[in-house]
Amino acid sequence: MAFDQNEFVRLLTDYYEFCSRTFWDVTVQHAPAGGWPSINHGTLARLQKNDQAVELLRQLPYPDLDASQAFFTPLIMDHTQVVDWRSEYTHALIRNNTLEAKPEPYTNRDPPLTPSCACIATSVGRDGYFVVVDTEDDYVYWSDPNGEHDEPEPELNATLTRFTDDPANRWRDRLSGVNVYQPADFFALCKQRFRELRWIGEDQYNISALRMNCEWDELAEEDEHAELVAMMRQAGWPGDGEGRGWDRTKFRALLQGDSESGK
Repeated sequence: MAFDQNEFVRLLTDYYEFCSRTFWDVTVQHAPAGGWPSINHGTLARLQKNDQAVELLRQLPYPDLDASQAFFTPLIMDHTQVVDWRSEYTHALIRNNTLEAKPEPYTNRDPPLTPSCACIATSVGRDGYFVVVDTEDDYVYWSDPNGEHDEPEPELNATLTRFTDDPANRWRDRLSGVNVYQPADFFALCKQRFRELRWIGEDQYNISALRMNCEWDELAEEDEHAELVAMMRQAGWPGDGEGRGWDRTKFRALLQGDSESGK
């Protein structure tokens, strides 16, 4: 399937704006005409990206951050932060000789990913996920660095058999803990996890998650996630389902009050 860059940018922008309305404290910046100038084959040289992957990264939206915040990019899901490919901080990681430092999944290879792949979000430690889009097949690869994804396997995981015995793509073979999605399905699923309160953004750097390998009835009433669920519902979540129509200020006040009472 041919990669539709404009559609992917639209979907990612929509998801970031959902995050901004829901729990981020920053807005979303759109690429200028011609793309972000700091993203080019020179700054990404060590990753050996092809033209299509570089152009995608040049056209992506990013959180509106200043240079001092380049290390602390917002989360888009549990322990998973945006990769800001514009920043000198990210460019320094690319130049770093330590494979674990690269702004992409650790694959024990240099470069970590094949040329057509672009990583849009990375795991904080080993507690989050990696989100990679392949500009060759138009799929999103959502991976758990520990090799055990909590989400049910989608039908597209059947396509992973083509990477069996392929050293360059071992990170996305059937045993790797990667799930495969069409971009629209992936972002719809992420929104759904927030709507149903499995994911709750306390702020742009903290997300509480009841992962899919845990059941609601396993939560005690005094569990922190259960308390956050109650606060979100008090504040009118899910509103219109798109991050509007609920009282975010009230949720923050409830959260602050709970924090102060726990001191």
